[in-house]
Amino acid sequence: MSISAMIRTERETLGLSMRDLAALAGVSYPTISRIENGHEDPRWDTLTKIAAALGKTLAPTFETRPILRLADIDVDGATGEPDWTRLRSFADQITLHPEWTAAAIADAPSPDSPFMSNLLAAIAEKLADDAKIQPPDWTKRTVALESRWEAPATPRRRAMHAENTPAQFAARGITLPKRAIWRDRELIPG
Repeated sequence: MSISAMIRTERETLGLSMRDLAALAGVSYPTISRIENGHEDPRWDTLTKIAAALGKTLAPTFETRPILRLADIDVDGATGEPDWTRLRSFADQITLHPEWTAAAIADAPSPDSPFMSNLLAAIAEKLADDAKIQPPDWTKRTVALESRWEAPATPRRRAMHAENTPAQFAARGITLPKRAIWRDRELIPG
């Protein structure tokens, strides 16, 4: 299989347009188009950027990079609550490696509860919006919560949470401040 066919296949598998891939890889749209159409052989640095945006590493064949996948995050077996530590770890890794976004959110999770389904869909939608790519199709099939969910807090704290809830979460009936999952880049260890 040619490099152009591999790139096209991986891009389509992730549901990305050529423009989405170009934005994630930090290369121009015409470059992606020329490579995919076989009109240009990419330079090594360009190919490395494209592979990283597809969640791959360069080798004789594409191999999946060991990244966190949103689909792997589920509830804490002991408490039945979201595994907040894994969610924060996932968010930290995507903050440090935004080029992994499309690959990390592509697969549909299979959580046990409507709340968890909506929480993961909201995270995927926010990450897609931040990366300026289309959210994965599975998020469109996730029906918003019938009644609003919010973390236990005082009335004043609830108001602060509502004020700082990302739009993607609010649209799904979840009141949760952004800082409950995302940290500033400079605060992420490593």
